[in-house]
Amino acid sequence: MKTAYKDLQQKVNRCGFGPECHSSIRAMIKAADTVLSKCDRLPLTSTIPGKAYFALEGKSGLRSRPINSSLFASLQESADRFLDILNGNRRAHSSDDITAAVYTVAVACCAAIDVISKSDRKTQGTLFEWLCAALIRATLRVCPTRSLEVLNLDLRGKLPTDFIFDMGSEKPKFHLPVKTSTRERIIQVWAHQRVLDGVYGAGRFLAMPIILTETKLDAKTLAVTEICLPWQWRLYQMHIASLWNVCYLDAPGEYLKLNNVFPPVRVVTIGDMLAKDGHIEQLLLAHGLPY
Repeated sequence: MKTAYKDLQQKVNRCGFGPECHSSIRAMIKAADTVLSKCDRLPLTSTIPGKAYFALEGKSGLRSRPINSSLFASLQESADRFLDILNGNRRAHSSDDITAAVYTVAVACCAAIDVISKSDRKTQGTLFEWLCAALIRATLRVCPTRSLEVLNLDLRGKLPTDFIFDMGSEKPKFHLPVKTSTRERIIQVWAHQRVLDGVYGAGRFLAMPIILTETKLDAKTLAVTEICLPWQWRLYQMHIASLWNVCYLDAPGEYLKLNNVFPPVRVVTIGDMLAKDGHIEQLLLAHGLPY
């Protein structure tokens, strides 16, 4: 697993998130499959209506994060679909199939690290960032940057950012924060968007954070809960900045309800974002850009 991770890291540092990384992503998925095939499946008690979860436990006793039973599909089939999407064939797959494939690949890679490293949480987050950046890079066909030039009367410098995908002059520019979960830290996404709006003008950058899940596992009771802050989200959307979409792999029901309030916070699945007639395709076509 470590060897596959380092190889992918070298490719990302050297080539970005383009086709050169695809073989290393497949190798990472294969390494995760090898690790998880030696684990035992542990049923969990879900307190979330309509959702069931399990965990994978390694021989060392280390336990993975909760895994959504209905979203977790065959890892081999999901890997094939994930790579097909990276190769530009998103429109051949339904929204639900894309969501399941991306969720399965992402959570499997994170879970494999969970069960072999007791205190490591940074690696999972970094790997999830790489997978999402590769997906959006393949969709938009532009390489992301992680800083922007800032000009004002007295200072000139670079503003560190999440992933920025710039489609060109007078074309959409996407602000892509990527998180395995957010909870109270979600305000950082709105605050960062507020900075971009203040520096470059409101509406110049479209924020579409991609988030894995909001689940939390009680280590003693093995109960899975979702930590959601819908009222705070509404306040942030009204008073800090406006996010274009919030994209989930395992979308919390409490956040999906925000699509139906005013002002809405549009919460979608990764499949709804990427699939044929999805949110990105509609936006690109509206600006005369190929999808």
